[in-house]
Amino acid sequence: MRRLPFPLLILLKKRPSRRVLFTDTAAGLAVAMVLIPQSMAYAHLAGLPPIYGLYAACIPLWIATLFGSCPILATGPVAMTSLLVHAVLSDTSRAELATVPYTEKALLLSLLSGAVLLAITAFRLTAVFNFISFPVLAGFTNGGALVILLSQLSPLTGLPMDRSRVFVVDVFSLLASWKQWQPLALVFGLFALLLALLIRRLKPRWPAFLLSLLAALALSSLARYETLHHGAVLGPLPRGLPPLSWPLRCWHLIPALLPGAVVVSLIGFMEVMAITRAVSLSTRKKYDLDRELLGQGLARVMGSFTSAYPVSGSFSRTALNLAAGARTRLANFVAGLAVIVTLQFLTPLLRPLPHSVLAAIIILAVVPLIRLPSLFHIVRVNRQDGIAAFVTFFATLLLAPKIVEGILIGASLSVALFLYRTMTPHAALLARHPDGTFRDAQRHRLDLDPEVLIFRFDSPLYFANTRAFEESLTEALDRFPNARAVLFVCDGITDLDASGEETLRNLCQALTESGIQPAFAEVKWKVMDVLERTGLTRQIGAHRFFRTVEAGFQTLKSLPLTPTAP
Repeated sequence: MRRLPFPLLILLKKRPSRRVLFTDTAAGLAVAMVLIPQSMAYAHLAGLPPIYGLYAACIPLWIATLFGSCPILATGPVAMTSLLVHAVLSDTSRAELATVPYTEKALLLSLLSGAVLLAITAFRLTAVFNFISFPVLAGFTNGGALVILLSQLSPLTGLPMDRSRVFVVDVFSLLASWKQWQPLALVFGLFALLLALLIRRLKPRWPAFLLSLLAALALSSLARYETLHHGAVLGPLPRGLPPLSWPLRCWHLIPALLPGAVVVSLIGFMEVMAITRAVSLSTRKKYDLDRELLGQGLARVMGSFTSAYPVSGSFSRTALNLAAGARTRLANFVAGLAVIVTLQFLTPLLRPLPHSVLAAIIILAVVPLIRLPSLFHIVRVNRQDGIAAFVTFFATLLLAPKIVEGILIGASLSVALFLYRTMTPHAALLARHPDGTFRDAQRHRLDLDPEVLIFRFDSPLYFANTRAFEESLTEALDRFPNARAVLFVCDGITDLDASGEETLRNLCQALTESGIQPAFAEVKWKVMDVLERTGLTRQIGAHRFFRTVEAGFQTLKSLPLTPTAP
């Protein structure tokens, strides 16, 4: 792996102007106004006390900013990672998980997920991200966001939700018990929700999350929601800097948590990849995948020693950084410093905050993630990808709270469908089009030459599809028994393995013995290297290889075609 620059040198390399310092400081404060309420809400979503969201919103943010390549990437608690953390840690199928405090499991999960990212960096295993395709990720994001939205009905209504094995059944049970809802909890939640939406509409630049939280906080104190109405509130929060922790205290849970850590790290970093790609297009600056992996991995590993649960990149907060004009890493350091100030001085003021207000903040954050039309767009692009997207969506929704299984099902189906497509690729007989080119005769309804068949195979030729290659060619020869030559158009064959080479060798020999001369056109250099190394070009004859289809067709039509001895 190429040497990565020492992060402090990045800060000292170029001294920013006063204008940049002012702009970045303002951007950092704007992000902090969103980060503080969101981090507490997301920690609640992960099943942790809200204070752990603030712990995860400062030190990991600084570490990721120091070591990452995108200076304005806002790292911290996010909705999808928090949901995955809760899904992994609340798995009741493993008895050993139930014997360890929840917070200790969360810190160990952060350490393991960070170690996975660092291992991917060290061993150059970035190809693992290809196993989760965009359709699967889209299905999981929509399904996961809907699960998050429905899970907030319990704190929003003040009625505990049943914890059975089927999340959807629990939701219907909660809705059926509407007479037991706590009206005041619902009023506070809806008030925060509507106020934030109103602020967003009338004053888009104002911190809607923070203002709605402060308004609900003031109303809760005035109404004595906790003492007089016995409402569920945050309660007393620890005051002070993030405490040091030792995540390896429950090291014996590593085998049980490692599979979940892999999923948490992969999904979280795919979010980071999408964010940095969008920032790169907006700013026209490249980002370094290795450095982002390093930054995110170190943020999780080092964060686990400062009481932080797994974090990831936030699209909304990064977009806020970008919109506020942030240009350097100073913006994220200011945001983290604002969280530190909150932890040191302001946590006692947050005690009366109702849980339903945190639910409203989560709902506001995840609604934009629900984009069901994108799933139908995938169906229009490719039906099989659409199947994978919808299967992932319904599996995530129906298997909740075990949403990890949902994405594993989707990823497995996506790989299986890909293998099926490569096992049965498109093969075509070409004929001359009125414009002079050679095109698919069946699609364009063209007349084929009965003596010279032009056969095109649109896929790499490897062990899984050699049978399809043979069957397609045999079917073509059955249709045209008077064929005297076959011209293989190889522009679609981008790779050739040993099985593919053996198939070509046997077919060429069988064609020659039958009095049919094989020839090749537009062979890729990678495939040509294989044919030359194995001696197949000498066996067939160098004069049977043509640069263009036109040259091959004209030569085969003009020369006397006689059988050649094998």
